[in-house]
Amino acid sequence: MLTQTLITLTLALAPEPAAPVPAGVLSIRMHGFRNAEGQVLVAVFRGSDGFPGDPNKAWKTAVAKVSNGRARVDLAVPPGEYAFAVVHDENGNNAMDTTWVGIPKEGYGTSNNAKGRFGPPKYRDAKFSVAEAGVVQQIAIVYW
Repeated sequence: MLTQTLITLTLALAPEPAAPVPAGVLSIRMHGFRNAEGQVLVAVFRGSDGFPGDPNKAWKTAVAKVSNGRARVDLAVPPGEYAFAVVHDENGNNAMDTTWVGIPKEGYGTSNNAKGRFGPPKYRDAKFSVAEAGVVQQIAIVYW
């Protein structure tokens, strides 16, 4: 089960302006949610171990709420290499629901909007660097 640590949560009600990000902040701005039910689970990884499907191996986790088709999470992080996975947990069971063959029933996304081929995205495609100046990742939520 996903352990939840809420660092900072800000709901995005309008398109995000191109404002600077505070130092050391990873700002994850998500859009394209089909409804505001449930919650958004975010798992941030500092290496490939567990990415993207095992939130128990995540370096940091967070939870957000959806409003007007958008959600936002701001996490204080040290400079380094990261990747994250996002799940729109519509039924609030703290997990991504899938069909019997493993196709997601709920919305999801990964850093860099990385896409998988015949499975989940690879860490190498989703990884990015955070400098002391911080970084913003715009993520489009995908539904099957």
